[in-house]
Amino acid sequence: MREPKHDKERQDFQLERFTFFTDGVCAISITLLVIEIKVPDLSAPSDLLLWQSLSSMSLRFLGFIISFGIVGHYWLVHHRIFGYVVKYTTKLLWLNLAYLFTVVLLPFSAGFLGEYSAYSNLKLPYGVYTFNMCLTGFMNVWLWIYVSNPKRRLLSRVISKSRINLGIYRSLVIPVIFIISFLVSLGFPLISKLILLFIPIILHWGMKGLEKRAEVEEVASNKIIANNKIVIPDTPV
Repeated sequence: MREPKHDKERQDFQLERFTFFTDGVCAISITLLVIEIKVPDLSAPSDLLLWQSLSSMSLRFLGFIISFGIVGHYWLVHHRIFGYVVKYTTKLLWLNLAYLFTVVLLPFSAGFLGEYSAYSNLKLPYGVYTFNMCLTGFMNVWLWIYVSNPKRRLLSRVISKSRINLGIYRSLVIPVIFIISFLVSLGFPLISKLILLFIPIILHWGMKGLEKRAEVEEVASNKIIANNKIVIPDTPV
């Protein structure tokens, strides 16, 4: 696969284009999520009828909140990943496009789920939504593994193995929870949605031990590098 042939002084500019494009796609995807929630259209509106209409849309609002939070989470992860990146390859560009492909599908899968959310006997809408979430999560894992590989030298510094594993585990939390939720939904549709509440809990508190381990490993690695540096004494003039 041919690599980009840009001048070195243009490298930073091309990376900015790369990240700006991703930011724009994520912003548009988040915006499109709310379009699926239609304002109630009543010929003879009253507060009671409007409240009933809004109540019937509660699952759509829940789907929007979940989708908004997850797209926002993946954008933050992408932001952290590319905070390390100092150069790129053609394969990285294609991987990022494949990742964005899964992101732009989320408004459709969320809308599909919202349209038929009142029919608890239907399994396909939640199955499509779960599949989309898993696809996005797995693409995020692939992107992180590719970027963090020290052999490719895409990052500003070498990061620890624990830090790489932490990124992988974080990216897998959402797909794993959604798979469990979908399996539970086959028998208990309402309970299955409550399982999704574990996502922020695990991401925020469940990774504390792994984060601490990564920090300790990186501090130890930096000390080793510092101790191995050769100090050349000043030569008197």
